Amino acid sequence: MHIPQGGFIEQALPESRGLAQISPALRERVLAFLDQVRAPDTAPWPFFENPRATGSTTIETTTWALVCLQHVGATDLIAALKPRVATAIDRFYNSELGLYQDTDRQQPKLTGQWRLHNDSVCRMALGIIGVEPRPFPRGRQHLRQFPWAPQPGDDLDEWMNRCWATNPRDGAKEIFQYLHLYRQLEGVDDHVRHGLAFLESKRNPQTGFIGAGPGLEPGWVMRGHRNLALGLLWPLGVPEPMLEQMIDSTLACQRTDGLFHDGSMCANMDAVHLLAEYSLRTPHRRAEIIIATRRCASAIFEKLSVPAGGFRYELGESPDSARFTNGTAFVLHTLRFWQAIDPEAKLDSS
Repeated sequence: MHIPQGGFIEQALPESRGLAQISPALRERVLAFLDQVRAPDTAPWPFFENPRATGSTTIETTTWALVCLQHVGATDLIAALKPRVATAIDRFYNSELGLYQDTDRQQPKLTGQWRLHNDSVCRMALGIIGVEPRPFPRGRQHLRQFPWAPQPGDDLDEWMNRCWATNPRDGAKEIFQYLHLYRQLEGVDDHVRHGLAFLESKRNPQTGFIGAGPGLEPGWVMRGHRNLALGLLWPLGVPEPMLEQMIDSTLACQRTDGLFHDGSMCANMDAVHLLAEYSLRTPHRRAEIIIATRRCASAIFEKLSVPAGGFRYELGESPDSARFTNGTAFVLHTLRFWQAIDPEAKLDSS
């Protein structure tokens, strides 16, 4: 099986990164919500996480707002925001590291920290507004700028085994981030392939996931595997075995109310993304997957929507700290993944 870069799901969707079909009602609902969370021109970023203006206003919040605008096809609003967002993001570029970052996450702290997350978020936002990002460093000599990563000459196996010993989920996350970093610096070579082989050797035969281990909650393992697959395996076109086990394990994370794992939008998005991607690779339980994703979409609108028009990121969030902008972006992502496998989802996403 030839696995296209980015996975099968990107082939099943149109070139646009937005929703394939969206009802006028949902489009207006999203735009009305974003209007309620607009920050004043004097604020560092143009959007808040909730209408109370008590949630965070960061690059990440603004990126999720741009994702929402992209999904609903609001190109005029994206164009209007372009100068302000581009200027704000550029202030976060660290020319020494070659990264956009508002927090230094490159020090050797606990295994499993998000090391390159904010850089990826900034580059995502720049891509949406159509601005070329500043260059990422090139060449393995730049590894010295990332002291959490193994350095040239270090024993890669020893480092990977040490990461794994922390716990398999955090270990998989750390190794994936290192391989992601290394291939950006140097490209895909035998070093990367050796790391991929290590991760594959750790795939759990019961769940099919990389990162499973004794005492680790299955829902968190599922979500960790999606991050690894999305950031490394799918972009490299790595063919994954155990598709049936991974589908079974993901479906088992669905709750009686239709949501997945802890009910958060991150969990729902992770699960629907995995189910959509893998159901495009195998017919295993495809009819059940369609039913499960429909139940999830229905539960999202029932249990996570808020009167302001947005969606909660987590169940039971405090109104003052709620991440509605983030939640709304993840809902739209989830609907897009659903649209890739369910013809009925393309008719009306409301």
